[in-house]
Amino acid sequence: MKNIKISYLLIALVSLAACEDPIDLDLDSGRSQLVVDGFLTNENTIQTIRLTKSADYFANVPTPDENNAQVRVVGPAGVIYNFQTDDNGNFKYNPAANGAFDSIGYAYKLELQYNGIDYISTSVLNPVPNIDSMTVSLEEDEPGSEEGYYTQYYARDIAGREDFYWTKAYKNGSPAYPEDPTFLILSVDAAFGGEGADGLPFILPIRAAITNEEEPFEVGDTSSVELFSLNENVYEFLDQVTIQAQDGGLFSTPPANIRSNILDAAGNEQEEVLGVFSLSAVSRSEIEITP
Repeated sequence: MKNIKISYLLIALVSLAACEDPIDLDLDSGRSQLVVDGFLTNENTIQTIRLTKSADYFANVPTPDENNAQVRVVGPAGVIYNFQTDDNGNFKYNPAANGAFDSIGYAYKLELQYNGIDYISTSVLNPVPNIDSMTVSLEEDEPGSEEGYYTQYYARDIAGREDFYWTKAYKNGSPAYPEDPTFLILSVDAAFGGEGADGLPFILPIRAAITNEEEPFEVGDTSSVELFSLNENVYEFLDQVTIQAQDGGLFSTPPANIRSNILDAAGNEQEEVLGVFSLSAVSRSEIEITP
């Protein structure tokens, strides 16, 4: 009797499987939109704003470059910083022309003209604390982390104000987390958010995150760190990028365009241009791993 029941069960499963037909969904293509990758710094180096066009979500192709636009930034005393295309979607500005974007506390204004329509965005150049020092320690193998050299950086948040930061980590000049480009080290003041971290040293999980626990440093490697100041809306943009990029599984939320800080000419939110404009002050430090 047991074997008969099993046979009936197998027949039922086969019958159900036979009833399953593949369904091909013919999805409509969405409109292609301009995407602004406008991360600038206060450094005296070539500054780049990259323009691309959005592609269909399931299209496994690079997003196309966009060169038909006019891009400039307006600084203190009305100084104009013109960005020129290299015909590969990169609009570049050389600080040798009118100087670097280095006026702390000033709101620099992006002016973008595309398809005959004007768009604007502003970003305040907020200060960034100096990186005081870096340390190296040899750690043994533990669950979730490999044996090797681990580095940390030490900096203290600027007191008396709410600050937003982005820490970037590198191993021998390359990103420390090449397998996960969505891993961003973001912080509010010296911690991950909330109150109580104003003016304090950056907490351990932030300063130690510059080491990839799956690929720690070896003797001869170089650990580098960059600390960027952010505006709150850029912090929120990057935070949402991380959430959406890591959102997966059965109960994941549908992906959606993240709110841009690119506005229309009147200063209102718009839906035609995506991306973000950001100006950051930067602190840097590095340390070589020695025995």
